[in-house]
Amino acid sequence: MKKRCLSTLFAVVVFATATAAQAAVHRVYPGDSIQAAIDTAAPGDTILVEPGEYTTENEYFGLRISTDNLRLIGKVKKGRGDAGKVILSHSGAQETGVYAAPAACGPEVPVGGCADELQGFYIRGFTVQDFPGNGIQTRFVNGFKIIRNESSNNRHNGIYPTISANGLVQNNVSYGALDTAMWVAASQNVRVIGNDLSNSPIGLEVNVSVDIEVMHNDVYDNTVGIALFHPNSAGNLPRPDMGNWVVEHNNVYSNNLPNPAPPTSFQGALPPGIGILVMGVSDNVIAKNTVENNDFVGIGVLGWCTATSTIPEYNCVEKPPFIDNVFYDPSVNNNLVSQNKVRGNGTNPPPLGPPLEDLAADLTYASAGALAGESSSGNCFKKNKPEGFTYFSTEPDGELPTDGC
Repeated sequence: MKKRCLSTLFAVVVFATATAAQAAVHRVYPGDSIQAAIDTAAPGDTILVEPGEYTTENEYFGLRISTDNLRLIGKVKKGRGDAGKVILSHSGAQETGVYAAPAACGPEVPVGGCADELQGFYIRGFTVQDFPGNGIQTRFVNGFKIIRNESSNNRHNGIYPTISANGLVQNNVSYGALDTAMWVAASQNVRVIGNDLSNSPIGLEVNVSVDIEVMHNDVYDNTVGIALFHPNSAGNLPRPDMGNWVVEHNNVYSNNLPNPAPPTSFQGALPPGIGILVMGVSDNVIAKNTVENNDFVGIGVLGWCTATSTIPEYNCVEKPPFIDNVFYDPSVNNNLVSQNKVRGNGTNPPPLGPPLEDLAADLTYASAGALAGESSSGNCFKKNKPEGFTYFSTEPDGELPTDGC
């Protein structure tokens, strides 16, 4: 029996070695075409790019990846500033900087409309800047890693994994978007760890997803730091299993940026000064974060219809929580808000007038109940600190809810 196990192990090692040996490394130098190297690469190959500024040739994307298990690596030389970076800059009519998806599945393909799935994508060490759409985007990708990249002033979303699964987004820097610095949408089993997100209407947004971990990120100088939103905020169709978003051990501070988003957009209606905003979603954990010096609300848990009641065109009268004739509960249910350090929040709310200004606090809970079509329950606020934090609640007794504890 032992001999048989050893022979099986030997066969696996030989197979893995042979597979690794077959993968090629394509080197790209300043003046070369990164896209040309991508187009000639086989599944499992690596594109290794030397520092420099690269222009792009595609009509719609800076770089288009549709080959399985491609590794795109920029060689960053520390201490040399921009001269040590691999910089991908917008040129021509391109919208998105780096787009990874199956060949036949462009942005126009709706959710469920793509018959293929890109297996594996890895990108590291790229600075993607000044694209009018998204910086780095995945779509219909199973197994992706977006690590140590920089998204600078990409005007829609900076880093945008969407309709994808089994991913890691780690140690990136993203800033200067007009929507979100980083947005995880319609995705499953994604870990968002150790990113630096700033100077955008929303630092990090999650919606229409399941099993998302958001941990050890620095989120600051945005209008809203971290946003967990109801499907009505998204352009993607809802999933049947949304929830289990874990937001832990993040530093969320000084998110007081005057909102730079177009005023007619949903993002443009968000007031500045909010650290973590939970709107109309259920079954999530917000714990062990440090949330400080956000002028309006530190951590807010609000029913979707309650929160949008003053937003023209986005409130539940103009836009009821129905998508394709299916009702998606606008309540906030079974959310745990625990062991967060909250201080210095709610001290300088924007001039919104009552009743919105009344929400200003370190911790805020608001759900208007049946009047707003909500039946929120099962939420638990406990063990937040330090003692003496400020709070606001619409519960009948004026206390933060503990019925889910």
